[in-house]
Amino acid sequence: MIVSFTQVDTACMVININGFIIVTDPAFDKEGTVYEGPRTLYKTGSPKLQPADIGPVDLVLLSHDQHKDNLDNAGREFIKTVKQVISTPGAVERLAQDNVTALNEWESIDIATTKIPGLRITATPCQHAPTQEQTKISGHVIGFMIQWEEQQHGALYISGDTVYFDGLEEIAKRFKVHTGVLHVGKAGFPQINYMPLTFTTEMAIRTVRLMNMEKFIPTHFEGWQHFNEQPAELYDQVIHSDIKEKLVWLKPGTPTTVDI
Repeated sequence: MIVSFTQVDTACMVININGFIIVTDPAFDKEGTVYEGPRTLYKTGSPKLQPADIGPVDLVLLSHDQHKDNLDNAGREFIKTVKQVISTPGAVERLAQDNVTALNEWESIDIATTKIPGLRITATPCQHAPTQEQTKISGHVIGFMIQWEEQQHGALYISGDTVYFDGLEEIAKRFKVHTGVLHVGKAGFPQINYMPLTFTTEMAIRTVRLMNMEKFIPTHFEGWQHFNEQPAELYDQVIHSDIKEKLVWLKPGTPTTVDI
């Protein structure tokens, strides 16, 4: 089945599967927004699309709600208008919206739609910090495996914010992955700790190899001051690696299709 991917901003993406519209990690705030908190975050880019440009949305996949680069102020307003949101149990409690469904790691939910027979979403594990202990600070995050009956080549995997850790090896054992949308950017705060909170390009390449993906779509690497690998650096590393032919480089705001 032909699936289109449109990069909006950060890890916010529109995924169109036979007319079924999924939005990931909604982020619609403009450049220059500052978010005060335990770590002050600075928005350095603007989204290429706004909700009005996207139109009706069937499902939001929210890897976590506790960080503004994955759910910003405008994103919070947006998810109030969507029929169904899937996220963590903590997000269900904090957001307190009837349209938010919780999944823990390895739990699945079947989505009833005539557009995609057999649509199933499974939560996959993430480690949004250098160590398991430090994830108590960053909080619970999940990724998503998307499957359906007419899938010909393997599943669609969305990593969520994670570093490389043992849980990825378990994902590789349980699922055949055709296309991986991986959260890169080497997010972090070098002035505090040099360890990344999301995939470095090297980690992403390693993950593509581990899961034997046919297609690799990078996301979550532009729009924020705390991203420590620039797009040009990411692109250069990938095209000079053995996975260069697997790379699908999205032009923000423009749909790109993949046969999954």
